[in-house]
Amino acid sequence: MAFIYENTVDPEAENNAHSSAINLVGHNKRVLEVGCATGYFTKALSERGCDVVAIEIDPDAAAKASQWAEKVVVGDLDAGTLWDELEGQEFDVVTFGDVLEHLRRPLDALRAAVRLLKPSGFVVISVPNIAHVDVRLTLLQGNFPYRATGLLDRTHIHFFTLQSLRAMIKDAGLVLTETRRVVVPVFMSELPVDRGCVNQSIVDTALEDPEAESYQFVVKAAKDDGALAVAELADRVTELSDQLHNEEVRTALLHQEIAALRQEIAAPSTGQAWAEAQAYRKQYEDLVNTKTFRTVAPLREIYGRLRRRS
Repeated sequence: MAFIYENTVDPEAENNAHSSAINLVGHNKRVLEVGCATGYFTKALSERGCDVVAIEIDPDAAAKASQWAEKVVVGDLDAGTLWDELEGQEFDVVTFGDVLEHLRRPLDALRAAVRLLKPSGFVVISVPNIAHVDVRLTLLQGNFPYRATGLLDRTHIHFFTLQSLRAMIKDAGLVLTETRRVVVPVFMSELPVDRGCVNQSIVDTALEDPEAESYQFVVKAAKDDGALAVAELADRVTELSDQLHNEEVRTALLHQEIAALRQEIAAPSTGQAWAEAQAYRKQYEDLVNTKTFRTVAPLREIYGRLRRRS
């Protein structure tokens, strides 16, 4: 039987939600995996020395996952009754890997899971970002194309931005301690954005949001013990994490623009396009080693001029 959410987990993979999540979990933990599907993540946890109890709504998928889990509880999270089967148990980690967006009451499920954490325990969550730039551009074109998987999975009930995810985590009695992203550049998601119908100025405006190309958020959150110092430290960690992410995204965008511009300059057309390429070469050389976001807009402008002349 084929399962739509079956996947593989490579802990060394870059820019990947599964690798981020499993590395946040660590080794040798007692883990409650909420929404285990066929157990591909369960297997990876087990290989890292973790003892896993899992929850899954699909009985066939749960049966497959049971070979790597200590126990698989089969049931509907929204019903709320399956938590009774876990009463009295404690876990080092609870994971929600692309699960909360499928629930009618995600906050209730998160709160129930928090009650099963040890005092030193934490939660690892991944959710898709509904504010990804490709979703925004698709909406501007009058479309909201549900798909089998991805940002607009047709079984999604809740849609999250980073802000709404953080609010839910706080409401569940948790303190956010780490945020990671899976980045998918504009026009490179599974969504059918008609690139030729999008004005570059609109793209530039959308990309001013540093989270615009964040495809998924993968976060770690600890139990809030009420200590103000811990909360303030968590806020600072989150702030620094955001700053680092923003710089990484901006640098990646700059490298993309540089590569495209380098191609244009290396093999320009003849005549006026060639003359303009030479005129812009000095500007390109000045920009190529700059990593701040301020350089991205002028670089796009230079590239856009060359594209219009080609």
